[in-house]
Amino acid sequence: MSWSLYLNRTKTNTEPYDEEKDENIIPFTKDEIITTLHEICGIINVNIEDTESKFVQVYSEKWRIEICFWEQLLYSEKDMTYCTIELQVWGNTEPKEFLSLLVEKLRARLFDMKAGTFWTVDGSGFSDWKSFCNRIAKELFGENG
Repeated sequence: MSWSLYLNRTKTNTEPYDEEKDENIIPFTKDEIITTLHEICGIINVNIEDTESKFVQVYSEKWRIEICFWEQLLYSEKDMTYCTIELQVWGNTEPKEFLSLLVEKLRARLFDMKAGTFWTVDGSGFSDWKSFCNRIAKELFGENG
């Protein structure tokens, strides 16, 4: 089970989630995302794998993110641009530094599916998601899980 974030970008980045008008969306290309990931690798210690697949892996010692290029999120099939990119996060530590750099470099926002709000360094649904995962593991595997 992962913590899901949706990366999106509009001309103003101020609209409520899912109320963006098509004419205000600034779509992403996969190449733009990969280039940005390589830039981030030059700043912080992260690794990138599977850049040719639809599920690019970015990871550190404490977390892993799968960046999903879902066909149903294509903005333009002709240009292979995406209106939204899903990030599925796993780990014991919230990847705040990575996420901050990602949104800064792409001039984008992350919608936190657990919290139901846009992600910020100071406010996210990560701890709630982690508590939920721990509770499920405890129920499934008991105290010694």
